Amino acid sequence: MNKKVTILLQSGALDKALTAFILANGYASLGAEVKMWFMIWGHNCLKKRKKLFSFRRKPDPSREGAYRVLETDNFLQPLLELLNRGGAGHLPLTQLNLLGLGPRIFDAMLKKKNIPSLEELIRSADELGVQFIMCQICFDAFGLSVDDLIVPNVSVKGVAAYTKDTLEAHVNLFI
Repeated sequence: MNKKVTILLQSGALDKALTAFILANGYASLGAEVKMWFMIWGHNCLKKRKKLFSFRRKPDPSREGAYRVLETDNFLQPLLELLNRGGAGHLPLTQLNLLGLGPRIFDAMLKKKNIPSLEELIRSADELGVQFIMCQICFDAFGLSVDDLIVPNVSVKGVAAYTKDTLEAHVNLFI
């Protein structure tokens, strides 16, 4: 097919993440080269769920120095992580979140209809060869590490790489 698709997931909401991964799986199953970009809160669906007061390891400059400016890390990053622990199974809905009850009802409804969960769609996209790319600025601002993610093959790139990908793609989606 040789078609290229870029999908940018900017939202950290469950319904938008499901939409992005359903489309990514659909395009990839047709043989398209799919690149999924994650910016701002979009990275939450790929984050490993952290315990409330989990130990935050000291960043390794030889690994994380390539995509983070470690000298500018500050106390706000662990504070934000405490408030936003992420995880594909713990995302809110854009509508009817109902203090966290909405996503549970939504998940139960999907399960009853045999529709794959977000975690299953992420695994499927990875198996189909979808490329996962995280925004370098977000990695730096949030103090993230590739060790914090559930998908092992994640690239960290800047906006120039994203714009190049969108110029080469046949389909660009922003969710």
